[in-house]
Amino acid sequence: MDIMNRLSPERFREVDDVLAFISIYDDVERAYAYRQLLYSLQGLIQNAVCVEAGCGFGWFSAEMARLGARKVYAVEQNAVLVEMARERLAEFPQIEVIHSPIQDFIPPEPVDFLLHEFYGQLLYDEDLHYLNQLKFQPRYVAPNGGELLAGIYPAKDFTDSVVTLDVLQRLDGVLISGLFDDTEAELTFPVMRWRYGQPFDLEQSYRLPEVSGELLAFGVQISHDERPVCRAGVCENWSYVWTYRSGEAFQFTFYPGQAGEEVAFTWLDPAH
Repeated sequence: MDIMNRLSPERFREVDDVLAFISIYDDVERAYAYRQLLYSLQGLIQNAVCVEAGCGFGWFSAEMARLGARKVYAVEQNAVLVEMARERLAEFPQIEVIHSPIQDFIPPEPVDFLLHEFYGQLLYDEDLHYLNQLKFQPRYVAPNGGELLAGIYPAKDFTDSVVTLDVLQRLDGVLISGLFDDTEAELTFPVMRWRYGQPFDLEQSYRLPEVSGELLAFGVQISHDERPVCRAGVCENWSYVWTYRSGEAFQFTFYPGQAGEEVAFTWLDPAH
């Protein structure tokens, strides 16, 4: 979904966030995976004080209330989404919608359980860094892990009459989301990991295994307690990210941006 008319920067950000949550909730596999995760953790949610960080429409805040949470703080910084969440969650007396960035929220009581959806398509390129800036310490965070997986492929397995090898070569150094998403890619090795509560290096380098192929694909995998929750290619809202392979080692660098972390990608040993 794209916004086609000119808007003020503030209005654009408001509406863009709404469209982002529409895409999240339209991703049936992703929504199902998160619900299953919550069901598996019902023992931690029941009679607990819970927070949903970046609640959007409030779908998962409502789910935690149904699972027996004593109190749910649905925290959202977007004013339009806050209004929508308050309307949708009015039937749940134990849910309080808070208009605030999660990193500024100070709960009036200890928090037992925090739920978030802060993963980007390249793992750390959205809002995971905010979990290091909380002004409170939740007893339990879910999901609490994730990986950026990768795979190497012969270009002939994916190219067609439009996206040919010479087209890919001219896109050298560019990370492209959704280029070949009609074909499932087998991601065979991790290049980056995140665990809640552990340091994350904003510069991540990786040397590729000795596998032939001109195409490199990345895909995020969400995990909790080392068990997969969902991943790119299954949850369609997380696309594969493709690039032409022009070296054997690369580096990701993450920088603070206006809407999450921005990403620089560099081949450390370019072939040309």
